[in-house]
Amino acid sequence: MAESKARGNHAANDGIRVTPTGVVRAAAWKIVPSADAVVKGSTQELLLDADALDRYEEFTADMHAILQKYEAAMREMVVRFEILDRDLSLRRNRNPIHHIESRIKSPVSIYDKLLRYGKEPTIGNLEEYLMDVAGVRVICSYVSDVKSLVGLLRQQDDLEIVRIKNYIENPKPNGYRSLHAIVRIPVYFLDSKQMVPVEVQIRTIAMDYWASLEHDLKYKAIAETRGIDVAVELKDIGQIIEGIEKRMQVLAHALDSGPASKQKAKKKRRS
Repeated sequence: MAESKARGNHAANDGIRVTPTGVVRAAAWKIVPSADAVVKGSTQELLLDADALDRYEEFTADMHAILQKYEAAMREMVVRFEILDRDLSLRRNRNPIHHIESRIKSPVSIYDKLLRYGKEPTIGNLEEYLMDVAGVRVICSYVSDVKSLVGLLRQQDDLEIVRIKNYIENPKPNGYRSLHAIVRIPVYFLDSKQMVPVEVQIRTIAMDYWASLEHDLKYKAIAETRGIDVAVELKDIGQIIEGIEKRMQVLAHALDSGPASKQKAKKKRRS
């Protein structure tokens, strides 16, 4: 974008620093040439010139009211997974879900993503083009648990599944494995019902461990990685983890079909 190129030529104090906690005017900091966003760990900052700041503040003025809708959808999705986990625990004598994480994108991140999509930063474009404002990540014990949860989501007739990307069966070139789904969940207000999109990621503990390491290596400068082909190492580790998961799945299947599980199933049929 022409605007981003222009920003790279500004003096260090011409920029206005926008962080998730607010705007810092006339902050002395180094501008990264031709960059719209600077990511440091989990904190994203935008570099805006004075003209762009007015657009940013106008865009975020009504953001909190809009984000409440996405937060409600996120909470609804978390509750659904908690209910499924309890129900599956009664049926299988174990909890398939290890833990659940959730997050709402910050206004800074939303603004930056719209710019990267080549869209004007407006509330209308936010609702039309961004499907991951609300996000829920479900961490399971085994790959079979991931498949079970996806199947159960498909059975919930009030959910609209927009799309599913299965990076477990079709890993990314770098070795990333997870299942991504965009679902629309009903959120009820005083006088209306809205189908609000939520991004759902379902992965195993081992996949999450790999993804956390990959994220740290990607966004943090770690001197110890010098001399190491990180891409090759990560891909190799991903293949090793996949092999381990297959072996663990054999044991999990034996556990699910063992005498204790059969006895419990028999009691349920009698009742």
